[in-house]
Amino acid sequence: MTDALTVAKALSGRPANAEQAQGELPRAPGLYAWWAPLGLLPRVSGPAHPSVDGLELLYIGLARNLRARVGGNHFGGPTGSSTLRRALVALLMASEGYTTRWTRTRVVPVDADEDRLTVWMREHLCVTWAEHPKPDDVESAVIKELAPPLNQVHNKAHPLHSMIATARAAYRASAGPRPQAPN
Repeated sequence: MTDALTVAKALSGRPANAEQAQGELPRAPGLYAWWAPLGLLPRVSGPAHPSVDGLELLYIGLARNLRARVGGNHFGGPTGSSTLRRALVALLMASEGYTTRWTRTRVVPVDADEDRLTVWMREHLCVTWAEHPKPDDVESAVIKELAPPLNQVHNKAHPLHSMIATARAAYRASAGPRPQAPN
């Protein structure tokens, strides 16, 4: 548990914006935490940042390569490979007017809305990270310690779990029935 507490403390450090993160993120395994201005997401509130006024925690994830995962998958898309991006689209569909479509396996925003989400994230979100050789070993304990509202796995006791799950289900249904594969 001490290892998880050390990681949790590191994730509560000084956040970096997209531009700063691109230059600073290591190519090492670890965990990362996403922070947003208070009240940015409708109906969502997360724990306040311990030293930066006006920021709240949204999500914690793990990576085999922090630079690739945070910089490539999250700040750069695509939504199909990012749980964070899917949660954000689900919560912002009405206010941002996102439109979705099916890929072969998932519902994703249309290309123009993928781009708009990337811009939105770069404008509003910041990230912290902590290197760890085996992030899977501490992820659950770190999520339990910090209680980010957008995490669904390892976070069923969170008071917003049901609301987030409902928003994500509506997002998955937004593209209509899954198309049948051609014979």
